Amino acid sequence: MRTQRGFTLIELVVIIVVLGVLMAGTVSYITNSVTAYSAVTRRDQLTSLGRATIERVVRDLRTALPNSIRVANNCIEFLPILSGSTYLTLPTESPASSFTAAEFTLPSYTGNAYVVVYPYNQTPLYAQSNPGPIASFSAKAGAPTSTVTLGGNYQFARHAPHRRFYVVSAPTSYCVVGTDLNRYRGYAISATQNAPPSASAELVAQNIQLNDGGAVVPFSYTPGTLQRNAIVALDFRFLIDGEWIKLSHEVQVRNVL
Repeated sequence: MRTQRGFTLIELVVIIVVLGVLMAGTVSYITNSVTAYSAVTRRDQLTSLGRATIERVVRDLRTALPNSIRVANNCIEFLPILSGSTYLTLPTESPASSFTAAEFTLPSYTGNAYVVVYPYNQTPLYAQSNPGPIASFSAKAGAPTSTVTLGGNYQFARHAPHRRFYVVSAPTSYCVVGTDLNRYRGYAISATQNAPPSASAELVAQNIQLNDGGAVVPFSYTPGTLQRNAIVALDFRFLIDGEWIKLSHEVQVRNVL
Protein backbone atom coordinates (compact mmCIF):
# COMPACT_ATOMS: atom_id res chain seq x y z
CA MET A 1 0.00 0.00 0.00
CA ARG A 2 1.20 3.50 -0.88
CA THR A 3 1.17 6.09 1.87
CA GLN A 4 -0.76 9.34 1.08
CA ARG A 5 0.44 12.50 2.76
CA GLY A 6 -1.88 15.45 3.59
CA PHE A 7 -1.38 18.92 5.06
CA THR A 8 -0.01 19.24 8.49
CA LEU A 9 -1.74 21.38 11.08
CA ILE A 10 0.98 24.00 10.83
CA GLU A 11 0.59 24.23 7.06
CA LEU A 12 -3.17 24.65 7.40
CA VAL A 13 -2.71 27.40 9.96
CA VAL A 14 -0.22 29.21 7.72
CA ILE A 15 -2.58 28.99 4.72
CA ILE A 16 -5.48 30.30 6.79
CA VAL A 17 -3.39 33.22 8.06
CA VAL A 18 -2.18 34.11 4.55
CA LEU A 19 -5.71 33.95 3.13
CA GLY A 20 -6.96 36.07 6.03
CA VAL A 21 -4.34 38.74 5.34
CA LEU A 22 -5.19 38.75 1.61
CA MET A 23 -8.92 39.00 2.32
CA ALA A 24 -8.39 41.78 4.86
CA GLY A 25 -6.33 43.73 2.35
CA THR A 26 -8.94 43.21 -0.36
CA VAL A 27 -11.81 44.27 1.90
CA SER A 28 -9.83 47.32 3.04
CA TYR A 29 -9.12 48.30 -0.57
CA ILE A 30 -12.77 47.92 -1.59
CA THR A 31 -13.96 49.82 1.50
CA ASN A 32 -11.54 52.70 0.88
CA SER A 33 -12.56 52.82 -2.78
CA VAL A 34 -16.27 52.97 -1.91
CA THR A 35 -15.62 55.63 0.76
CA ALA A 36 -13.59 57.73 -1.68
CA TYR A 37 -16.28 57.40 -4.35
CA SER A 38 -18.98 58.45 -1.87
CA ALA A 39 -16.91 61.46 -0.79
CA VAL A 40 -16.31 62.50 -4.42
CA THR A 41 -20.03 62.09 -5.15
CA ARG A 42 -20.99 64.27 -2.16
CA ARG A 43 -18.49 66.95 -3.17
CA ASP A 44 -19.83 66.88 -6.72
CA GLN A 45 -23.38 67.26 -5.38
CA LEU A 46 -22.27 70.14 -3.18
CA THR A 47 -20.49 71.83 -6.07
CA SER A 48 -23.50 71.45 -8.37
CA LEU A 49 -25.82 72.74 -5.64
CA GLY A 50 -23.56 75.71 -4.95
CA ARG A 51 -23.14 76.68 -8.59
CA ALA A 52 -26.87 76.43 -9.28
CA THR A 53 -27.59 78.60 -6.21
CA ILE A 54 -25.00 81.21 -7.18
CA GLU A 55 -26.31 81.31 -10.75
CA ARG A 56 -29.89 81.81 -9.55
CA VAL A 57 -28.97 84.74 -7.30
CA VAL A 58 -26.60 86.32 -9.86
CA ARG A 59 -29.23 86.17 -12.60
CA ASP A 60 -31.63 88.17 -10.44
CA LEU A 61 -29.02 90.64 -9.21
CA ARG A 62 -28.02 91.58 -12.75
CA THR A 63 -31.49 93.12 -13.17
CA ALA A 64 -31.21 95.22 -10.00
CA LEU A 65 -31.95 98.93 -10.27
CA PRO A 66 -28.85 101.04 -9.49
CA ASN A 67 -28.76 102.14 -5.83
CA SER A 68 -31.72 99.93 -4.92
CA ILE A 69 -29.63 97.21 -3.25
CA ARG A 70 -29.60 97.05 0.54
CA VAL A 71 -28.37 94.37 2.95
CA ALA A 72 -29.46 93.52 6.51
CA ASN A 73 -29.70 90.46 8.76
CA ASN A 74 -28.43 87.94 6.16
CA CYS A 75 -30.83 89.36 3.55
CA ILE A 76 -30.31 91.28 0.33
CA GLU A 77 -33.12 93.35 -1.22
CA PHE A 78 -33.39 95.15 -4.56
CA LEU A 79 -35.84 96.42 -7.19
CA PRO A 80 -35.73 94.36 -10.42
CA ILE A 81 -35.77 96.31 -13.69
CA LEU A 82 -38.55 95.39 -16.11
CA SER A 83 -37.78 97.90 -18.84
CA GLY A 84 -36.43 101.38 -19.49
CA SER A 85 -36.22 104.17 -22.03
CA THR A 86 -35.64 107.91 -22.35
CA TYR A 87 -38.32 110.42 -21.49
CA LEU A 88 -39.28 113.39 -23.65
CA THR A 89 -41.25 115.24 -20.98
CA LEU A 90 -41.21 114.80 -17.23
CA PRO A 91 -43.23 116.47 -14.43
CA THR A 92 -40.50 118.10 -12.33
CA GLU A 93 -42.06 121.55 -11.86
CA SER A 94 -45.55 120.43 -10.83
CA PRO A 95 -47.34 117.10 -10.32
CA ALA A 96 -48.83 115.29 -13.32
CA SER A 97 -50.38 111.90 -13.97
CA SER A 98 -48.39 111.08 -17.12
CA PHE A 99 -45.37 111.93 -19.28
CA THR A 100 -44.15 111.11 -22.78
CA ALA A 101 -41.21 108.87 -23.66
CA ALA A 102 -39.53 107.08 -26.52
CA GLU A 103 -41.30 103.81 -27.28
CA PHE A 104 -40.20 100.82 -25.18
CA THR A 105 -41.19 97.21 -24.66
CA LEU A 106 -42.63 96.15 -21.33
CA PRO A 107 -42.62 92.41 -20.52
CA SER A 108 -45.48 90.78 -18.68
CA TYR A 109 -45.29 90.94 -14.89
CA THR A 110 -47.40 90.34 -11.82
CA GLY A 111 -47.98 92.69 -8.91
CA ASN A 112 -47.16 96.38 -8.69
CA ALA A 113 -44.75 98.28 -10.92
CA TYR A 114 -43.04 101.66 -10.51
CA VAL A 115 -41.40 104.35 -12.62
CA VAL A 116 -38.00 105.46 -11.38
CA VAL A 117 -36.05 108.53 -12.50
CA TYR A 118 -32.51 109.22 -11.29
CA PRO A 119 -32.23 106.94 -8.22
CA TYR A 120 -29.11 108.71 -6.96
CA ASN A 121 -29.66 107.62 -3.36
CA GLN A 122 -31.22 104.63 -1.64
CA THR A 123 -33.14 106.52 1.07
CA PRO A 124 -35.56 108.58 -1.07
CA LEU A 125 -36.01 105.59 -3.39
CA TYR A 126 -37.58 103.47 -0.65
CA ALA A 127 -39.22 106.39 1.19
CA GLN A 128 -41.56 107.01 -1.79
CA SER A 129 -41.87 110.69 -1.02
CA ASN A 130 -43.52 113.15 -3.39
CA PRO A 131 -41.56 114.85 -4.97
CA GLY A 132 -39.10 112.00 -5.27
CA PRO A 133 -37.49 109.51 -7.66
CA ILE A 134 -40.20 106.80 -7.75
CA ALA A 135 -43.86 106.84 -8.77
CA SER A 136 -46.49 104.16 -9.15
CA PHE A 137 -46.80 102.89 -12.74
CA SER A 138 -50.20 102.34 -14.34
CA ALA A 139 -49.84 101.85 -18.11
CA LYS A 140 -48.07 102.85 -21.28
CA ALA A 141 -49.52 103.33 -24.75
CA GLY A 142 -48.64 104.74 -28.15
CA ALA A 143 -45.86 104.52 -30.72
CA PRO A 144 -43.30 105.78 -31.69
CA THR A 145 -43.90 108.14 -28.77
CA SER A 146 -45.37 106.46 -25.72
CA THR A 147 -47.49 108.00 -23.00
CA VAL A 148 -46.55 106.65 -19.59
CA THR A 149 -49.47 106.85 -17.18
CA LEU A 150 -48.71 107.01 -13.47
CA GLY A 151 -50.81 105.72 -10.61
CA GLY A 152 -51.70 109.31 -9.65
CA ASN A 153 -50.38 112.86 -9.75
CA TYR A 154 -46.66 112.83 -9.02
CA GLN A 155 -43.74 115.24 -9.25
CA PHE A 156 -40.27 113.85 -9.85
CA ALA A 157 -37.56 115.51 -7.79
CA ARG A 158 -35.03 116.05 -10.59
CA HIS A 159 -34.07 115.17 -14.14
CA ALA A 160 -31.72 112.30 -14.94
CA PRO A 161 -28.44 113.29 -16.64
CA HIS A 162 -29.30 111.21 -19.73
CA ARG A 163 -33.08 111.62 -19.45
CA ARG A 164 -33.36 107.94 -18.62
CA PHE A 165 -36.16 106.28 -16.67
CA TYR A 166 -36.76 102.72 -15.52
CA VAL A 167 -39.86 100.63 -14.96
CA VAL A 168 -39.28 98.29 -12.02
CA SER A 169 -41.33 95.62 -10.31
CA ALA A 170 -42.00 95.18 -6.60
CA PRO A 171 -38.96 94.34 -4.44
CA THR A 172 -37.18 90.99 -4.42
CA SER A 173 -35.20 89.62 -1.46
CA TYR A 174 -32.90 86.67 -0.82
CA CYS A 175 -32.52 85.68 2.83
CA VAL A 176 -30.65 82.94 4.66
CA VAL A 177 -33.03 81.70 7.37
CA GLY A 178 -31.55 78.93 9.50
CA THR A 179 -29.86 76.73 6.88
CA ASP A 180 -32.27 77.64 4.04
CA LEU A 181 -31.84 80.24 1.31
CA ASN A 182 -35.27 81.71 0.51
CA ARG A 183 -36.45 84.08 -2.20
CA TYR A 184 -39.21 86.62 -1.53
CA ARG A 185 -40.92 88.84 -4.10
CA GLY A 186 -44.06 90.80 -4.85
CA TYR A 187 -44.34 92.56 -1.49
CA ALA A 188 -44.78 96.29 -0.85
CA ILE A 189 -41.91 98.77 -0.77
CA SER A 190 -40.97 99.80 2.76
CA ALA A 191 -38.74 102.63 3.97
CA THR A 192 -37.19 100.21 6.48
CA GLN A 193 -35.84 96.92 5.20
CA ASN A 194 -37.72 93.96 6.62
CA ALA A 195 -35.31 91.05 6.81
CA PRO A 196 -36.88 88.69 6.02
CA PRO A 197 -39.93 90.41 4.48
CA SER A 198 -43.48 89.45 5.31
CA ALA A 199 -44.15 87.51 2.10
CA SER A 200 -44.33 83.87 1.06
CA ALA A 201 -40.90 82.25 0.81
CA GLU A 202 -39.64 80.29 -2.19
CA LEU A 203 -36.97 77.75 -1.18
CA VAL A 204 -33.82 78.13 -3.31
CA ALA A 205 -31.23 76.00 -1.46
CA GLN A 206 -30.67 74.11 1.78
CA ASN A 207 -27.73 73.11 3.99
CA ILE A 208 -26.21 76.62 4.07
CA GLN A 209 -24.01 77.33 7.08
CA LEU A 210 -23.55 80.72 8.73
CA ASN A 211 -20.69 79.67 10.99
CA ASP A 212 -17.28 78.45 9.86
CA GLY A 213 -15.14 79.04 12.91
CA GLY A 214 -16.70 82.50 12.93
CA ALA A 215 -19.77 84.27 11.59
CA VAL A 216 -20.26 84.02 7.82
CA VAL A 217 -21.80 87.00 6.00
CA PRO A 218 -23.63 85.62 2.95
CA PHE A 219 -24.30 89.03 1.33
CA SER A 220 -22.27 92.23 1.32
CA TYR A 221 -22.69 95.33 -0.84
CA THR A 222 -20.22 97.99 -1.97
CA PRO A 223 -21.95 101.01 -3.60
CA GLY A 224 -20.77 102.16 -7.01
CA THR A 225 -18.66 105.23 -7.67
CA LEU A 226 -17.82 107.33 -10.72
CA GLN A 227 -14.90 104.99 -11.39
CA ARG A 228 -16.57 101.58 -11.01
CA ASN A 229 -19.86 99.72 -10.76
CA ALA A 230 -21.46 98.61 -7.52
CA ILE A 231 -20.37 95.17 -6.29
CA VAL A 232 -22.34 92.49 -4.44
CA ALA A 233 -20.22 89.79 -2.78
CA LEU A 234 -21.77 86.36 -2.20
CA ASP A 235 -20.26 83.95 0.34
CA PHE A 236 -22.06 80.61 0.67
CA ARG A 237 -20.93 77.60 2.75
CA PHE A 238 -22.69 74.27 2.19
CA LEU A 239 -22.50 71.26 4.55
CA ILE A 240 -23.87 67.79 3.69
CA ASP A 241 -22.90 64.62 5.60
CA GLY A 242 -19.77 66.22 7.01
CA GLU A 243 -18.55 67.50 3.62
CA TRP A 244 -17.95 71.26 3.28
CA ILE A 245 -17.76 73.49 0.26
CA LYS A 246 -17.20 77.25 0.13
CA LEU A 247 -18.27 79.30 -2.89
CA SER A 248 -17.56 83.02 -3.21
CA HIS A 249 -18.68 85.21 -6.10
CA GLU A 250 -18.74 88.92 -6.95
CA VAL A 251 -21.52 90.48 -9.02
CA GLN A 252 -21.09 93.83 -10.72
CA VAL A 253 -24.29 95.86 -10.76
CA ARG A 254 -24.52 98.50 -13.47
CA ASN A 255 -24.31 102.06 -12.28
CA VAL A 256 -26.11 103.84 -15.14
CA LEU A 257 -28.58 106.38 -13.77
